[in-house]
Amino acid sequence: MRIRDVKIEDVAAGKNWLLTDDSGSTMLEWGIEASSVFSESDNVLYSALAAFDTGEVRPLLLLREVGTYDWWGDTLEYVDGAWRELARSDEWNAEVFVAEPLENDPSFTGEYSHDDQRAGFARWRDRLRAG
Repeated sequence: MRIRDVKIEDVAAGKNWLLTDDSGSTMLEWGIEASSVFSESDNVLYSALAAFDTGEVRPLLLLREVGTYDWWGDTLEYVDGAWRELARSDEWNAEVFVAEPLENDPSFTGEYSHDDQRAGFARWRDRLRAG
């Protein structure tokens, strides 16, 4: 499966994927497989969402190395019927939540704790739109 093939229903279900092949020319072409077991050196593709002040909720995919302490990573958002990569400079006024942060991912602490992320995602998941 390629990142471009991830369905919004899978994001709403909170799936995580293991990055299996990063040889494609863009992140959208990289290979992934659904998984629930990750080592600290694996790259995980998290289901996530952005909840905007306007009430809009957008599906996101977050790619990061499991064992790193940096809070965020490479991000894709679903807009106009397709996934697109967000540049590091792309910013918007939204709260972001990861559906199922891994327990062995040390970046989920404080205001970004595992439990806070899961609760925030659960609060907004029913508003995810494939638009």
